[in-house]
Amino acid sequence: MHRLNRLNRLVCSSLLLCALSLQAAPNYTEYARLLEAYVADDGVRYAVWAQNQADVVALDQVLESFDVTQLDGLSKDAQKAFYINLYNAGMLQAVVDHYPLKSVKEIGFLPFSIFKKEYISLGGTEVSLDHIEKGILLKQYFDPRIHFAVNCASESCPPLRAEPFVGKRLNAQLDEQTRLFAGSDRAARVNAKKGAIGYSELFKWYADDFDVKSPATFLNRYRTSKLSEDTEVVWIDYDWSLNATKK
Repeated sequence: MHRLNRLNRLVCSSLLLCALSLQAAPNYTEYARLLEAYVADDGVRYAVWAQNQADVVALDQVLESFDVTQLDGLSKDAQKAFYINLYNAGMLQAVVDHYPLKSVKEIGFLPFSIFKKEYISLGGTEVSLDHIEKGILLKQYFDPRIHFAVNCASESCPPLRAEPFVGKRLNAQLDEQTRLFAGSDRAARVNAKKGAIGYSELFKWYADDFDVKSPATFLNRYRTSKLSEDTEVVWIDYDWSLNATKK
């Protein structure tokens, strides 16, 4: 059923493709509108979004416009911002298309298969979320702050930013995303009784990217309240439940 709905929407938007085929630099106007409308402080308003067929189609059209965007001539920051936006928009599309669901682990035949599924069109080639994050962003535009900008639509993920990333402000945006995460209990939880600090499993999965003995070393660069770098490190179980707004 989801596949049929997608095909119907693509037919409805086919007339737009001719105009999009000539697009050069990224145009984030419509994507910005959607983020502003549906991203809240406590998550994403998926239920409302999925019921608004016009905005479901609008998200498809955003990704269609990304598909034909020409990155040649853009700054490296503008290119990096584009791929972060592509990842986040692709993840949003997957959730909206399969809503209602309790976790992105429910999408596909196996848990986490959504990250490996090649369904996002990039220059006419279908690519996966994993390819965008690990094969492009972390390989060609390496920056550990990327881990706090791409959003996996889950509760333990760093929150989705309610605006597109843009080249001219990318460094400030990435810094802000990292500070927000670093100061939250998603990143670190001090357990004084056990003499340990619990850290997001992001620091375990991507230890090579952060290149520190203790996650505290990295997080303290972005925190006002510093963490002990000598305290025992334990891991917070990652919560893969959907990052849907509670309101």
